Amino acid sequence: MTGAEATAECLKAQGVEVVFGIRGLHITPLAHAVKRRGIRFIEVRHEQSAAFMADAYARVTGRIGVVMAATGAGAACTMVGIQEAYASSSPVLLIASQIEQKHLQKGWGDLHEVKNQHGLIVNVTEGCYDIASAHDIPATIREIFHRMASGRPRPYGLEIADDILRGEIDLRLAYQPAAAQPSVPHAEKLREAVEAIVGAKRPVIYAGGGAIASGASQVVAQMAELLNAPVLTSVKGKGVIPEVHALSLGNLGTEAAVRPLLEQADLAVVIGTRFSNRSTGKWSLRLPPRWLRIDIDEQQFSKTHPALGARSVVELVGDATATLAAMLEEIGRRPFRPQGFPRSEVTAVKQQTLEALRRGFPQEMKLLDDLRAVLSGDAIVANDSTVATYWTRRYFEVHEPRTFLWPMGSGTIGFGLPAAIGAKIAKPEHRVVALCGDGGFLFSCHDLATAARYHVAIPVLLFNDHAFGVVDYGQRKAGQLDGDEKLANPDFVRLAKSFGAEAERIHSLDEIGGALERAFRRNTLTVVEVPVALRVPPDLA
Repeated sequence: MTGAEATAECLKAQGVEVVFGIRGLHITPLAHAVKRRGIRFIEVRHEQSAAFMADAYARVTGRIGVVMAATGAGAACTMVGIQEAYASSSPVLLIASQIEQKHLQKGWGDLHEVKNQHGLIVNVTEGCYDIASAHDIPATIREIFHRMASGRPRPYGLEIADDILRGEIDLRLAYQPAAAQPSVPHAEKLREAVEAIVGAKRPVIYAGGGAIASGASQVVAQMAELLNAPVLTSVKGKGVIPEVHALSLGNLGTEAAVRPLLEQADLAVVIGTRFSNRSTGKWSLRLPPRWLRIDIDEQQFSKTHPALGARSVVELVGDATATLAAMLEEIGRRPFRPQGFPRSEVTAVKQQTLEALRRGFPQEMKLLDDLRAVLSGDAIVANDSTVATYWTRRYFEVHEPRTFLWPMGSGTIGFGLPAAIGAKIAKPEHRVVALCGDGGFLFSCHDLATAARYHVAIPVLLFNDHAFGVVDYGQRKAGQLDGDEKLANPDFVRLAKSFGAEAERIHSLDEIGGALERAFRRNTLTVVEVPVALRVPPDLA
């Protein structure tokens, strides 16, 4: 058995079914080994896309996404995607090859040698493990998977030297997959939290991506319905309960109509969020001064922006699902009569917010309504970072968890197309659509070839305003446009068709619903160019 075969055996035993990457010279033995063991190897056209695909695979499945990259340039090309996974708390394993061990740190100019590949990887991951001996492979992979399953979901790196991957070893493999027991806070903390809840008259819930990562949707809904508590979310938390639910306020917490309702609240139950800039309207969100906060990552408690700081916080370190379930069980033993908010009041402020937007921004809001009308509740929307998706991140109605992908962590562009490919490979039975701008699309359009090769049937809505729209808006607002910002674009319809995709150009936002329906009926890769300039949403204005 070679080191590559041992690695592939461990991945297979750990339940890995798909790997994304490119067969660079040093990583080729591992690519062959995983394929021989029935693991699907999706060969992409750029390693950055491989990282985005693995990230999306992880987000929609809750499992670990795996990306493989060759030494040096291959590993370096994944960095933007791995950084996005880190910033968005997505469990992605980057397996990178390395030059021969005896050549490390010598500076001899070995093939693909870089100054410090380990340092490159460790800067965008929770940790990077270097294999010193092939015999260390099983224990190291098991430790990585255990850490990913037990703590905050984040990417990890694994470096394996070329001579270890190729070398024969006498190894009797008896790999036991890593398993994790959901952690719950200490009993005293749970009691303190329950006392806070039963003593509150009008609690609200704020749920982030950690609630979705934990699979906490059911218990969040149970807690909300028990307490009559409105549920606010971060962008990554959208869909934790259906946004058609009478208690859901989605990511509307900083809207003018919602603020008076929040002023009546006396307790915030905060679940798995870091309160990022974009999710909180540049930290303008105002929750009540008393918090009950649940997070798997204890360090997160001390990292909250001071503008959001609470005067009194009960901090609970633990898995969101297990912690909320324990709290619900304890509350059930109490003689507790919840008050909360009338659901009609919650629904009214939500409708007031959306109707005001429909009056002020009819074109942009109709776009969101038309998208929702065509897409089933479990359809997956993969957003790039562009003007259209700055609307979806707050105002698009999400019905199920793990169906709304946005590069919130690092705010990168180029995410939309590869994320849609990764999501569709993970969930082939679901409808998946990519929302891209012309600027970001050209960061990853080469992976239309990947989608065509693997028959990934997704429509791509390409909003073409010949601009880096959000950037141009910011400069225009500051009076800093120089007049040379317009992007020189290709003929996107011809470009898409040259990759083997179906493609069409529509001329009005009113045509989007019909174009999407045609694309889904075709059941093949389709690019729909939408040559239109949208206004930015009011939170950017």
